[in-house]
Amino acid sequence: MKFSPASLRRLHWLNLPGTLLIALLQRTPAVRVVATAADTVLSSPATSVLKAAVAGLGSLGALHSLAGATALSPSEPSPATAMAGVGTTLVFAVTGAPASPQSYTVGGSVPPGLTFRALGGGGAGVTSGIINASTIQLSGTPTAAGTFTMSIVGWRGANGTSNQYSASYTVVVSGPANTAPSITTQPLAGTVAVGSPAALIAAVAGTPTPTLQWFKNSVAIPGATTELLTFASATLADAGSYTLVATNSQGSVTSNAATLTVTGGVARPEVVAHPTSVVRPLGAGAALAIVATGSPTYQWRKNGVAVAGATAATLSFAALAAADTASYDVVLTNAAGSITSDSATVVVAAPLTAVLRNLSVRTTLAANQILIVGVNMSGAGKEVLVRAVGPSLGVFGVPGTMADPQLAVFTAATPPVQIAQNDNWGGNAAVAAANLRLGAFALTPNTSLDAALVTTIAGGRTVQVSGPTAGTVIVEAYDAGAGNAARFTSVAARNLVGTGGDVLIAGFTVDGTGSKNLLIRAAGPSLGALGVPGTLVDPKLEIFTATTVPVKVAENDNFSGAVDTLARTLGGFGFVPGARDAAILVSLPAGGYTVQVSGLNNGTGEAIIEVYEVP
Repeated sequence: MKFSPASLRRLHWLNLPGTLLIALLQRTPAVRVVATAADTVLSSPATSVLKAAVAGLGSLGALHSLAGATALSPSEPSPATAMAGVGTTLVFAVTGAPASPQSYTVGGSVPPGLTFRALGGGGAGVTSGIINASTIQLSGTPTAAGTFTMSIVGWRGANGTSNQYSASYTVVVSGPANTAPSITTQPLAGTVAVGSPAALIAAVAGTPTPTLQWFKNSVAIPGATTELLTFASATLADAGSYTLVATNSQGSVTSNAATLTVTGGVARPEVVAHPTSVVRPLGAGAALAIVATGSPTYQWRKNGVAVAGATAATLSFAALAAADTASYDVVLTNAAGSITSDSATVVVAAPLTAVLRNLSVRTTLAANQILIVGVNMSGAGKEVLVRAVGPSLGVFGVPGTMADPQLAVFTAATPPVQIAQNDNWGGNAAVAAANLRLGAFALTPNTSLDAALVTTIAGGRTVQVSGPTAGTVIVEAYDAGAGNAARFTSVAARNLVGTGGDVLIAGFTVDGTGSKNLLIRAAGPSLGALGVPGTLVDPKLEIFTATTVPVKVAENDNFSGAVDTLARTLGGFGFVPGARDAAILVSLPAGGYTVQVSGLNNGTGEAIIEVYEVP
């Protein structure tokens, strides 16, 4: 405010005690007086009195440093009102002070669901502590009714320093108080005949509204999340003890158990003894058997495909043939439903007349992406022709080939040790001779930028392939030695599985006479348990002949437990129970084959393909 000259003259001769003068001046904040008074005020005795009074009061501590008509200025006077379940925001500042507060200390009884923060600030709020801001807000959605009184302290300095102004503030939250769930109507036991409708009914109270879940014999029933549990046509399998669990933010409650009894009819089959895996020599007899209740019919399956005429409790093999190597289970059915037994493997052990001779993996890589192919050579080791082919694939009409692939061979040690590498094969004489002798397609011309080398491999090795530009590449390992004492026993490759032409493809040759037992896997979900991100959710593997017109030999979507057990004995990592990885046990006659790994429903992600020799 401005003073008139007459007022200034009166102020000049006022002879009042300093404390009274300041008290009077606080009716109009002192900051405003000093900021708006005329020059005569600044030179008047009153100004001297004011300065002396302020200095004296600062030393005596008689008045707050947040002087003037200092007050907490909320957006709604105390007590404020709010409604449980309805969002609210209250804003707080301090007015009438020489300077705005730089921080606040908040505490006391804060309504549940509300928190303090700087005005407009993000992140989690607080219910007690220091907030560095000139204005603060209390916001959120109250969850409980009641009267709540908080303390709010304004500080002149940051972090709760310098003199303070404090006040209490009350918020009254109305509405229903939150209450823990309760079962107001308990479900009742009942007896129904097979095929008749049935229902279990309960009633629940609680605030907020509880979520519900029915359980049968302590196991949650999928989708059973209302107060009414119905059975359109009761079966013997529906008989059991049922409970309803109600849960909200205040707690959880379980109903009394209600037993549903179903009379008449027959019970669904139950397995007493599952079939057991066997290993037998070629030509020997063998049998798989199951023991079950419920007088079921039987249907045996081989690698998921029904075996014609195999409809008894025992599946007999009078004289095992190589092709009998597989995974078997049996589907049991009666009027009450069907179940499938655990799987069992049959491995027909034959003389070592057929071996894995050549291995290959084809995929598409991004620029500088590394494809890792693992191979294992039993025995003392052999010379192996290793190739990473990009440009020469163009001769076969393959589009988008990698322009300049590079390869390196490493040991399986930790850390790996590089034992060989090549960028451009450059017409190397040893490579050219091995290409011709082993029947590998030619790398043309000799100046092509394909990579190839001949090296000795013993035990586990990895081949790493990459290139400065993206493209399709095939990685090959040819057994260049003689005899079967040392031989490939496994191959594995991991890469991103795409769609269409970007699926993961592995090839191999079974060389010799007779057949070769192989376990082939496509792992996706179980890689996640090993820390691999972005895995293929549901891999599917398919085996084809490497003929002009490929013929599908076998396929698998989800693995069986017996095959996983066998893989562990061969050195493979275990699959996660219930995961949707794929695996199949087969016996393949001599010839060339490809294995394609794709994602079910065009899924994509990281996957690994593995081929194991089964002794």
